[in-house]
Amino acid sequence: MTHSVRMMQRPDQKLCFDGFVLVGGVSSRMGRDKAQIILGGQKLYERAAAALSGICVGSISLVGGESDKLAADTDLDVTPLPDLHIVGKPASRAPIIGLYTALLTAKTEWIAILASDLPFVTADLMTKLAVLCCDEFDAIVPIQPDATPQPLCAFYRRESCLPVVEDMLTTGDLKLQQLLSLVSTRYIEFVEIAELNGSANFFLNINRPDDYESALKIDAR
Repeated sequence: MTHSVRMMQRPDQKLCFDGFVLVGGVSSRMGRDKAQIILGGQKLYERAAAALSGICVGSISLVGGESDKLAADTDLDVTPLPDLHIVGKPASRAPIIGLYTALLTAKTEWIAILASDLPFVTADLMTKLAVLCCDEFDAIVPIQPDATPQPLCAFYRRESCLPVVEDMLTTGDLKLQQLLSLVSTRYIEFVEIAELNGSANFFLNINRPDDYESALKIDAR
């Protein structure tokens, strides 16, 4: 049976979002491609696409890495989008390259970004963040329980963020935290999302085999 991740009811009918799943990590600490790890019967990039499906219009793009291969290996409605090469710069797998690719390609005012190695992010969380997108801010970014911002589960305004990212790439600054300091960022404190189902595990990041083992135990509960 063919499954679809096309848009359902948007949280705010005045806004629509292009969605981008970042799959371009090197996965050196895991020892294999993290995006293709299976959890709860789905590969990680499929879980991320499902989390975005409720607030994104049209198909969702897989950015970077083996995006062509991943898109061909699923029956979800996803579009491959290889990382763009920055002229005059060596190839990089830094997350900001994926964000730049997404911003440059997007057709909507705001975009939704989600890293494939955050498997417990839910559609409810993305919806909660989406409704906060407004003219007052350029980025909507949640805060993890450890008080660290998570810029890879976030929303970015294309018009204001793209030129800032381009300037950063020109100077060789690849830190997403720096981007957040250069634009008007609405940080979502964890207490604002703590009531959502599964919030304790939203930001479990699968980087190493022991992270995957922890995720398997959580998913089995």
